[in-house]
Amino acid sequence: MKIENTSETTTNETIEFLRIYIICRWFYLIVFGIGIIGNILNIVVFLRKKFRSNSCSIYFIVYSINNFMNLTFGLFLWSLTLGFGLDLEYTVLIYCKIRRYLTHVNYLVSSCLLTMASINRYARVRQAQLTKNLHRYILLCERQTTHIIIISTVIFCLIVNVHIPIFFEINQNECYARIGVYRILFDVFFLLFYALLPPLIMVIVNIATVRHIRCIKKLVNPCVSRREYHFIVLVIAHSFSNIIFTLPYTINKFVYYTFEDLKPTEKEKLIGAVTLLIAFMNPGFSFFLYTLTTRSFRHEFIQACKDIFIRKDSNSLRNKVNDTIGARSSLPMNCITRERLTF
Repeated sequence: MKIENTSETTTNETIEFLRIYIICRWFYLIVFGIGIIGNILNIVVFLRKKFRSNSCSIYFIVYSINNFMNLTFGLFLWSLTLGFGLDLEYTVLIYCKIRRYLTHVNYLVSSCLLTMASINRYARVRQAQLTKNLHRYILLCERQTTHIIIISTVIFCLIVNVHIPIFFEINQNECYARIGVYRILFDVFFLLFYALLPPLIMVIVNIATVRHIRCIKKLVNPCVSRREYHFIVLVIAHSFSNIIFTLPYTINKFVYYTFEDLKPTEKEKLIGAVTLLIAFMNPGFSFFLYTLTTRSFRHEFIQACKDIFIRKDSNSLRNKVNDTIGARSSLPMNCITRERLTF
């Protein structure tokens, strides 16, 4: 019996070390650093002239900006809490409420923006088919409409999560929903708004988009450029990656908090830390997803790098020329005439 207890204790200590020091410290911070750099590159590429004229790129610009807050308030602070023992979330109630509110808002904004981008690409395909309600699809693809939709989406996410700072509390060294009816309602709310509805809408819209793309090929003069097709591929790829990365965490969270009487074991804590890391890989690795799946994004990124380095080289060459001219102009007049006479 003692041998079994000793081996079980050793296994739990090994799992705890793996969870805290390897995953929550190093892996969380590595994904955070890669995500910050990647989203900066996303913004640089989508702000280029060939992309910023497209209304769908506005969704990805705002999505990349939201990823900064998502990774900071989410993954970085989780690393400090779970990996480095910063227990503000379990001791300071205001910090608990504000942080959980911001993380849930950022998380929902990301899913809603990808859903809106999917609808935008569907409207663009329907616009190319010259359907009866053409003016409606044209309106959905306009930049002004996109700005209104993004602002409305952010306001909606702020309002729909306003119950979190009201009913969240610290209980048994944990910051979560108040025990009772609200916790059950919140678990159902989280499952619907974060795990089921956005992925379901994205799947339905993307399937409809692909189906209508096949119909476009039958047209004599289809008005969808290659860059538009690349945006469609980008949206579909990111939608499915969002589903793949976020579902494990949302399902695990729902199961974990549903059985509140059960004390989590080290294995269950490890599963929670891993699924949380996988969930943040979606905003963290978005740049690599865009680069691998979309040729135009890859081309614009390479072109942006060339422009930066060529401009840097030209500026350095211009400075050298200016320094040379300045050095010659600073010589005395008799020296210059003496050089001419010698020559």
